[in-house]
Amino acid sequence: MNPSSNCPRYGTHEETFLHCVRDCDLSRPIWHHLGFITPDFFSLSDAHEWLKFGSTGSQAFAFSFSAGVWWAWRHRNLMCLQNETWSINRLSFNIQSMIATITSCFSSRSTTTSEEIHIKWNNNNFPGVILNVDGSCLGSPVRAGFGGVIRNESGFYLSGFSGFIQGSSDILLAELFAIYKGLTLAKNMAIDELVCYSDSLHCINLIKGPSIKYHVYVVLIQDIKELMSQSNITLCHTLREGNNCANFLAKLGASSDSDLTIHASPPEGFVDILRSDATGTFFLRE
Repeated sequence: MNPSSNCPRYGTHEETFLHCVRDCDLSRPIWHHLGFITPDFFSLSDAHEWLKFGSTGSQAFAFSFSAGVWWAWRHRNLMCLQNETWSINRLSFNIQSMIATITSCFSSRSTTTSEEIHIKWNNNNFPGVILNVDGSCLGSPVRAGFGGVIRNESGFYLSGFSGFIQGSSDILLAELFAIYKGLTLAKNMAIDELVCYSDSLHCINLIKGPSIKYHVYVVLIQDIKELMSQSNITLCHTLREGNNCANFLAKLGASSDSDLTIHASPPEGFVDILRSDATGTFFLRE
């Protein structure tokens, strides 16, 4: 793990596996936040027995435990290898998303009937500032635009933006540009922790994946990564039904002639969509 046997984060204890993912002062709050507070959980001194203890309870217990181990380990590596320290809220959000993913993998689904999926804004229930972004290509000839909205966890409007990309009809550029402009706006507003939702899984994979030297938008992708490295930003995928507000602003941008418009207050026709999101309205996945 480390050339020294001591914990690289505090240096006062030997960095055993259990110290790394459970007992370190930077790992223990993760477990407390997840509800693992019983003395038995922290008293086991054999790593194998502790892993067995966490994996043999109820399904919900085992899934939470597994996600907790992974993110405690990953947070250690982010701190030691990349000098990144995440807040407990950001860690909790990623842990809960991982639990939901694991649960969906093990859920039984009928193979004879299609399952209805209902989506709402902030479907992962992130407790903090939320940025939704989208790109749009409209009309003939095609006009590319982008847009996004920043809200708090209750759906209260903080700011929004929209813009037109002159000379482009590329939806990938529009989606990437929306992320870049949204993160730039958040930085200018001194927001240093947020989750950014995009309905472009391709964009998310490009940004989260390894560096690509020869991609046509490599500079823009690198600029987004640089913005993300400066703050506590989590980039998440949402289905389009949970991204209605950003879609509205992206279409507004594509139909305008402005390179960038910052909407200090909601534009006309936007309030009803905001209200639907804020009240937790579910939309059927088409």
